[in-house]
Amino acid sequence: MMKKREISKTLMYAVLVIYAVVSLFPFVWSLLISFTPMTFKDAQGIERGVDIMQWPPEIDFFELPPHFFGAPATAENYREVFNIAPYGRWILNTLIYSALVTFANLIFDGLAGYAFARLRFKGRDTIFGFIMATMMVPFPAIIVPTYLLISNMGLINTFSGLVLPKLSLVFGIFLMRQFFLNLSMEIEEAAIIDGASIPRRAFSIMFPMAKPAFIALGIYTFLNTWNDFMWPLIVTSKKEMFTLTIGLNFFKGSFFTVWPYMMAATMLMTAPMIILYFVSQKYFLEVNVSSGVKG
Repeated sequence: MMKKREISKTLMYAVLVIYAVVSLFPFVWSLLISFTPMTFKDAQGIERGVDIMQWPPEIDFFELPPHFFGAPATAENYREVFNIAPYGRWILNTLIYSALVTFANLIFDGLAGYAFARLRFKGRDTIFGFIMATMMVPFPAIIVPTYLLISNMGLINTFSGLVLPKLSLVFGIFLMRQFFLNLSMEIEEAAIIDGASIPRRAFSIMFPMAKPAFIALGIYTFLNTWNDFMWPLIVTSKKEMFTLTIGLNFFKGSFFTVWPYMMAATMLMTAPMIILYFVSQKYFLEVNVSSGVKG
């Protein structure tokens, strides 16, 4: 029996390692390309091009500087990204867009989740059922009416137009409701006996207790908005209003793509989210356990 368990455990780890390698390979490949120049001078002073698709790749981490695809690594691509495109403005746009959507979702999803979990009112479960049913409606099905509404309001190429349709997420309401349902009732019942109003119970008692859920919801919403592509593509047409996901297309031409610049821009966009996730992943685990949401 012990031998079978050891074999099963070994096989499980082997599968996980293979999965990790397959998953990380595109990211590592992109990272190496981001530090690879398009041309370089060899030892004889002859300028040569770089083939980033060569296999096996010529990679040497022990030289100074390290060599990727046979060329010395350089950070020039990262500097050029800011020189050839308003990349700083796109970072700011994405940061503002993500921050506003995240703040709005924390407020509205938190209040809605609390109401559906703790308050008793007529039609509560029916209304919540209808809200959950909207998760079955794919976003492409409502793109046209949403765009027409934003256009008629004169909000194209504005932060208001970007943020307005994203003020609340059904998943966020569900997440907060599940978390509030699993919190102890005794403390809130004591507050009711003391005459505390609904806003006071929510903001002074329940919301502080739901801190892990709010942190997880905030991180999830921020990540989702930071990587959002479809809606910014539709509602923005001016270069100065692009977000990072739209701006990446700037480095792709009709006949030629400057891959080192594209990968450098991609790494600049991806790195903050990777760091944020690793720093805060414990909150995802805590809220998933508390709310019964499976990851």
